[in-house]
Amino acid sequence: MAKQISDCEYNVHKQMVKRLQFLHHAERYVKESEKEGHSQCAAMWKKMIEEERKQVNELQEALKRDSGN
Repeated sequence: MAKQISDCEYNVHKQMVKRLQFLHHAERYVKESEKEGHSQCAAMWKKMIEEERKQVNELQEALKRDSGN
C-alpha cells in the first residue's frame, strides 16, 4: 500500500516546485539583463535567486525531517 502524504508534506512539495520554477526563469532573466547591459536589473535577479535558494534549502530540510515520521 502506498504511503499517503500529509497536507504539510504536500504543501512543502508544491511550494518547492513553484520555487524551482521561479529559479529556472530567474536565471534566464539574469542572462537577458546582462546581455542588454542592465547591471542593476541583473543584480536584483541574482539577489532574488540567492534568497529563493535559501527557501528551497529550508523546504528540502523540512522534507527530510518529515520523511522520518
